[in-house]
Amino acid sequence: MASTSPARTRQAAAARKRAAAKPNPITDEEFEVVALSSTVPDEERVPLFSIDGRVYTVPKFVPQGLSLEFVRLNRQFGENVAAVRLLERMLGAEAYEALEQCPTLDAEQMQKILDMSQKLAFGKAEVTEGKAP
Repeated sequence: MASTSPARTRQAAAARKRAAAKPNPITDEEFEVVALSSTVPDEERVPLFSIDGRVYTVPKFVPQGLSLEFVRLNRQFGENVAAVRLLERMLGAEAYEALEQCPTLDAEQMQKILDMSQKLAFGKAEVTEGKAP
């Protein structure tokens, strides 16, 4: 019959304590699948900028997928790339191209537009009467 050393007994006791301290895995009763839909309902939009009187809008409630894309691109390529891509996705191709081609767009105006799009995407903007403060 093999004898058990005191060190081995202490190790076994420590292993039992660690196993007992671990939380139980989620049971079927506690687990709930989050059901999503790929169908986008009609979205409420708010004005972001205008060019020659034509108003360009973005979603008032930005899908979180765009926010996640921003975070990923920011990590991979930096904030400038992420911010411009977010704006492009929020505006859509036609509005983004209009902004891109606007000869009077200056750095201060561009920064305001980028800042507001990020605030909307991350829930930090208050939109009242179609205008953001």
